[in-house]
Amino acid sequence: MKIFNNVHTRLGLLWLCALLLPASLAAQSKYAGESFSVGVGGRGLAMGSAFHTLATGPEALYWNPAGLARTADVQPNSISFMHSERFNGEVAYNFIGYTRSLSRESNRMTAGLGLIHLGVGGIPVVTRLEDPDGELGEDNRPVIDRYISKNDFAILAGFGRSFGKNAHFGANVKILHERYLDVTATGFGFDAGVVFGVEWFTPLLVSVSARDITTSFLAYSTGKREYIKPWISAGVALGEGFSLPGGRLIAAVEVSVPVERRRANYSTTSAYMMSLLHLGAEYSLYERMFLRTGLDERNLTFGAGLKVRRLAVDYAWIGHRDLDQTHRVSLGYGF
Repeated sequence: MKIFNNVHTRLGLLWLCALLLPASLAAQSKYAGESFSVGVGGRGLAMGSAFHTLATGPEALYWNPAGLARTADVQPNSISFMHSERFNGEVAYNFIGYTRSLSRESNRMTAGLGLIHLGVGGIPVVTRLEDPDGELGEDNRPVIDRYISKNDFAILAGFGRSFGKNAHFGANVKILHERYLDVTATGFGFDAGVVFGVEWFTPLLVSVSARDITTSFLAYSTGKREYIKPWISAGVALGEGFSLPGGRLIAAVEVSVPVERRRANYSTTSAYMMSLLHLGAEYSLYERMFLRTGLDERNLTFGAGLKVRRLAVDYAWIGHRDLDQTHRVSLGYGF
């Protein structure tokens, strides 16, 4: 395993110190900002969300901004789009992102900009009954006055830089906005990450990243304030993969841990530990067709991809133990 020089070591230590910055955890709201943690890109989702280590291009804005620095190795500039719907189209989830390489030298730099949108429609608003004995609708149900929608947005702007060939650093800032009836909420947060290339028995990629590293917040027009707690992710992936007939196999294993206690939500300790684990594998056939599978918080995932010149189409099927399954399709174009 290679040992990085003092410059890289100091940069890594500074980043780790940022992870340990104190935050007012007592004031944080449980599960705040969950709509911004669904994941983006058919490839990563099909691999069980074990993608913080492998992500490049616009999708790295969400998974790990350090992957932006690795984008120049794949393609200088790229654009990505994803769309999915759930519950008969009542819930729509979209992502669009763009990355541009700023240099192609040893200290490669890449910038990116992305937008996440989650919209929920068909939310019924019932007529308020001021009198407890007032009339109800048919079947003694409240009368539905109208249907409304709720929309959540996240704008991400990130920057990644490589130091030499094997050290990659990145960070982003995100502006959050929610709108529901006459209530709005606005806030911001930061993500940061590192990816190192190492040599063991085969080339490996090792990553550490943090979402909402300094505790993100949402300030509502009603005066309420919610805080989004950090998530810390660490993982290892095959850098070049293993040669198989007709193609190559790559795999990744990652652990994502919330900076809060969620053990009480699980019946056993083993169930809780499994909820933190992400596994993913991808088999590429002639670098044109891809088959993927994974395990995302105990939920099985599958997917496939097709790449034709600069255009890539990726599909992901995500199972769930309690809710319905999810289908997601994403497009990527490099230039």
